[in-house]
Amino acid sequence: MDLFVLELLGFFCYAIIWAFAWFRLSKGNELGSAIITTLLITIALHGFVSYKAIVGNDSQNFGLFNIFAITTWISMIIILWNLLRHKAHGLLLISTPIAALSLVEVAFFSGSAAIEVNQDGLDIWHILLAIGAMSILMLAAMQSLLVLYIDKGLRNHPATIHSWLGPLQSMERYLIQLLSSGFIMLTLALSLSFLLKQEDNQSLHKIILTILSWCVLGLLLGGHYIKGWRGVFAAKWTLVGVFLLLLGYFGSKLVIEFIL
Repeated sequence: MDLFVLELLGFFCYAIIWAFAWFRLSKGNELGSAIITTLLITIALHGFVSYKAIVGNDSQNFGLFNIFAITTWISMIIILWNLLRHKAHGLLLISTPIAALSLVEVAFFSGSAAIEVNQDGLDIWHILLAIGAMSILMLAAMQSLLVLYIDKGLRNHPATIHSWLGPLQSMERYLIQLLSSGFIMLTLALSLSFLLKQEDNQSLHKIILTILSWCVLGLLLGGHYIKGWRGVFAAKWTLVGVFLLLLGYFGSKLVIEFIL
């Protein structure tokens, strides 16, 4: 089957999953095994088309949209795991539209920055760690939005939040877990980047924004463990830190591939 058709199929599957999940949760029902099974199949399809888009005969295409697709794929794997263990319904509803969008972009657009397979091993590790860090921290940003939403809902009288989102304390705890894991991977990726040769100013811009993101997230985590920073404060600064990271990576690739 043509790769383009599979990418569009993945998009529609994610759209159907979102619609049925919202319908069932809004009615106070469990997701059901059919939705979970469909999500598992869709994630497998997502991973296949991402792999085929990146890996060619003698090169690897790490273009902007391909990186976005594989980043959302890793995020969906994490969401599925936490959905089965902790019923992370909120993240599922936020993430499925983003995952669907990533497949549409891969279907209709293609990056031109292909990287040779026989490059230095440090480059591969740097790319993998960076993708992993972005995937987890992107989930942390989504979780921050849920924390802000729940906090705002609890301030209303009566409270206006969906029961399936779970208690605020649990959402905040999961946010810190995502932040801690993502920060560790970002630290490793950033450390490797200093060992690699930077070929242009765009790479320098990416490093600067990534360092700023690392500083914001590092201070936030330090403040959480030392001074107990949490709640709305932690959620807002998580969004700032993740925005800097995504701007540094995806913004730089956008300039390189489509503007310059």
